[in-house]
Amino acid sequence: MLIDREHMDRIKKRVAEEYPEFKDVEPEITSKEVEPQSGVFEKLNLGAPKQFRNIYRLKFARVVKTADESLIERILFVTLDENFEIIKIVESR
Repeated sequence: MLIDREHMDRIKKRVAEEYPEFKDVEPEITSKEVEPQSGVFEKLNLGAPKQFRNIYRLKFARVVKTADESLIERILFVTLDENFEIIKIVESR
């Protein structure tokens, strides 16, 4: 399932507010199906069936010029759950 326009606009707005250098960058979107760790169920003594979840990862990338005129790539990863809620944001230095 692709991310719909409404959710994408909300995510891009939050990224632009918190990381203005990525304001006009279109992200590269990847999805992955993950399963819960079986060790968690064993430790908690749960017999719950394993359910697969989809997570989405948005990669915002742009090249910036440093003070010494070097070019470096800045990358921002935004990880979303299956409800398109942000789980984590990671920024390169």
